Amino acid sequence: MRSTALLVVSLAVVASGHPSAQSAAPAQDWALVRSVPDQQGGTLQFVVVPARRQRDRAHYETIANAICGPRAACMVHFWTDRRHVPTSAWMSGPGLSRMTAQYVRSSGYQGGLLRLACWLYGSKAEAERDNCFYLPGAKTRWNQAGGATPRR
Repeated sequence: MRSTALLVVSLAVVASGHPSAQSAAPAQDWALVRSVPDQQGGTLQFVVVPARRQRDRAHYETIANAICGPRAACMVHFWTDRRHVPTSAWMSGPGLSRMTAQYVRSSGYQGGLLRLACWLYGSKAEAERDNCFYLPGAKTRWNQAGGATPRR
């Protein structure tokens, strides 16, 4: 009888929306800005994340997994400023040079592949050790005079 009463009280608290019954789920601090078709018949997902998390690999992985779900193939591109998010798969100028990360899931990979933009790193050695990707027009900290140095 006591356990039945406890169950009834617990259900009443949950149903009432009492703060003690609500989970402490973190607020979503990213936004899927748009999904655009690519030339291969797939879709590119364009996402904005807060600048303070632009090097947070775990955050990018969490977002990519939320967006891609169970799909075997998925591409997600990330920026910190909505103004730089392209309106189509054709990326140029700031849309391309200010991208912060890209996530690719494909049957050719074991799991997804997340790479950060090289311009986010303090040194070329650190960037390339992490398998960064260079972007046309992006200025790296070690090459401030011009665009990114191409990989060899």
